[in-house]
Amino acid sequence: MLLTSTLALLALAVTPERPRPHISDPQLNDIATILAHDEGWPLGDPDYTLDPMHPDTDDGFDSIGIYKKAHLVRMYSIDRTTGDVVDFLRGCQVFRFDDIKSFQSKIRQQSQAPPLTDKQLAAKAGCPQLTVVNTRWVH
Repeated sequence: MLLTSTLALLALAVTPERPRPHISDPQLNDIATILAHDEGWPLGDPDYTLDPMHPDTDDGFDSIGIYKKAHLVRMYSIDRTTGDVVDFLRGCQVFRFDDIKSFQSKIRQQSQAPPLTDKQLAAKAGCPQLTVVNTRWVH
């Protein structure tokens, strides 16, 4: 009896956390379009394109890039458990626009994950700190 209980506890203790499902390419495209508009990227210009990124290793983020003539100018990486959006490739930035808050709430509700502090999110993104982007800046 004790052996059975111990084995059951060990099995529960080593069960890996179930990874969150990936965000679909159409949903990545939708969120990137919203953020690109918020920042002022001219996605209507044919020189600019969106392209989902599919890395070999899973870091818990799903990413999509904005390219100008095939050169990466911005990357949006979405944490699949919190919905937080960062660009850790181009400057350790976190995006805080009002029109993505409902998306982020939905992701947190589905994952039942608590919100991350800026310090926790920075560590997860591999950044010493994150700069907040919440205004239109591309002209």
